[in-house]
Amino acid sequence: MTVAPDTGSDPAPGGASRFTDEFLEGLRGEGDQRADEAVKRYFDELGMLPADPLAAIARSGAPGLSDEEASGTGQFVRELEPWPGWVDRGLVERGQRVFGTWGLEFVAALWMAALPTTYACPFGAEPLVRTARLTQNPKRRYVETGQMIIDAMAPGALDPGRPGYSSVRHVRLMHAAVRHVLTHTETLPASRGVHVEPWDMAYGLPLNQEDLLGCLLAFSILSIRSLGQTGVVLDDEDAEAYVHVWNLIGYQIGIRPDLLPISAADATGIANTIFDRQRAPSDAGRELTASAIACLQGMLVLKRLRGLPASGMRHYLGADVADMLAVPPADWTRRIFAATRWFDASLNGALRWIPGHHSLLAGVGRQLIRGFEAAEQDGGRTTFDIPDELRSAWRVGGR
Repeated sequence: MTVAPDTGSDPAPGGASRFTDEFLEGLRGEGDQRADEAVKRYFDELGMLPADPLAAIARSGAPGLSDEEASGTGQFVRELEPWPGWVDRGLVERGQRVFGTWGLEFVAALWMAALPTTYACPFGAEPLVRTARLTQNPKRRYVETGQMIIDAMAPGALDPGRPGYSSVRHVRLMHAAVRHVLTHTETLPASRGVHVEPWDMAYGLPLNQEDLLGCLLAFSILSIRSLGQTGVVLDDEDAEAYVHVWNLIGYQIGIRPDLLPISAADATGIANTIFDRQRAPSDAGRELTASAIACLQGMLVLKRLRGLPASGMRHYLGADVADMLAVPPADWTRRIFAATRWFDASLNGALRWIPGHHSLLAGVGRQLIRGFEAAEQDGGRTTFDIPDELRSAWRVGGR
């Protein structure tokens, strides 16, 4: 293991006010220099892109490979990057405890609110839909996203070298791989059998700093907001801690430190600015949404709940955004969300002290977690793993 240089600086100086259209537009041409350089070196030494370049990068980040076997990427994934000085360990630990308490509710909000919100941003949706066409396995993307979040939110997991840190760093490497592949489609071998159009820089650089920041805010502050839509309201201290732990994840995943919101209020303001300026209908957004609904339906153990993903998206997103994404009409499962809002709001103060279930919405999250564990990946069983502390807190038994 090597120690990475400390690139930390204070988060979001000046708060949310500097995130103007002009400022955000400037971020659309900016990637993640250190990860991008590692990926470029790897592919430069290979020459032409392999038949499955993203899988090749994923293998290059596996433990145990020497720098010679994975030039560029091997050293990058083994670097231990210290936490920057602005990180408050107490807040990180509290934020992880918040996830431990409300994780099942966050799982439901993430997949039916946070991710679909990002699909309503055409420029950010375009690289995601092209990546999905390259991998031809959308379910794997959802499972891997879930695994990264679970890994990162386990107690102590974000310390350098721990499973959460390694998982986040792997995703950072994959982001760089997507940027490289989508901007070098001319070097994809013809035998790949998948046509990917040349990248149009009118979209900005794939997975640029604005899009990464928007996704981070969807996972942090917009997920908190989504919990409130079903009656679960975090107190101010827990909300600040949850935003703070996501700021650390954002730093570790390659977002510029000065873009990270220092408070929940700033996070709300920046998120509103990004999503208000980007929100629009697109073929990419509709394709991603349809794929997400199909994947979530396949993960639900109880088939009578197949309408739940569409009903949930309509509940969280509202009719205008849901129509923009061509979300199907809600069915009888919409009553589940109405019931959770009434029940969970009525008992919000007491729910955190009730072991296990916490809320009615937790039952929805538990169904999805069981689906993640059962999902097949690359022809075999997924290795989706839940730490014992979270498994016990959520009353999710072993397989």
